[in-house]
Amino acid sequence: MKMYRGRYEGKHRKATAAPVHGKTLRTGRLTTMVIATVLLLALAIGGTLAWLSTKDSPIQNKFLPTKVTCEVTERFDGSRGVKSNVNVKNTGTINAFIRVKLVTYRTNDQGQHIGGTASLPTFTLGANWVSYDGYYYYTLPVAPGERPKTNLTDSMTLVGSYLDTDGGKQAVDVMAEAIQSVPEDAVKAAWGAGFSIGADGSLSVPGN
Repeated sequence: MKMYRGRYEGKHRKATAAPVHGKTLRTGRLTTMVIATVLLLALAIGGTLAWLSTKDSPIQNKFLPTKVTCEVTERFDGSRGVKSNVNVKNTGTINAFIRVKLVTYRTNDQGQHIGGTASLPTFTLGANWVSYDGYYYYTLPVAPGERPKTNLTDSMTLVGSYLDTDGGKQAVDVMAEAIQSVPEDAVKAAWGAGFSIGADGSLSVPGN
């Protein structure tokens, strides 16, 4: 009996598939392109975010608040009872109008407030100062760090000793206020509707 081994084996042996080089290369290239695209997108997004966080910083608006303040300047000779060079300094940061109120009363030798009437001493107002409703107004705006060019008064003499039963001596307190010189509505709101500001920037005081 003859054996056909070679034919038998050839008939039943499973053939090994030949590698498909073209398909493998195409798949590899596609994968590489996808990865490259993802990386480029990631870099682009990352770069944009970095630029935004570095360049697009918020704008900070800085405002310097206006300050309106003042302080009284004067000299007082206690031995003679003479108050002199009475004026007011603008210690704020904006041009301002100034007004002053004088309050007088009696004190004992220890400076304590006592009873009895006291009237303001006679004095001469400086130029551009006017009186209205118990206040004295300087009608020109005063720049920051400056004083009115003339004193409220150069000198006033206080009563050194009252001869009535209440006794004591006279004291005069100088109390000052300041208001920004513009706008006009600010002056009206602070001091009254009867006030106005002229074309030259000066203060118009009722009754003057």
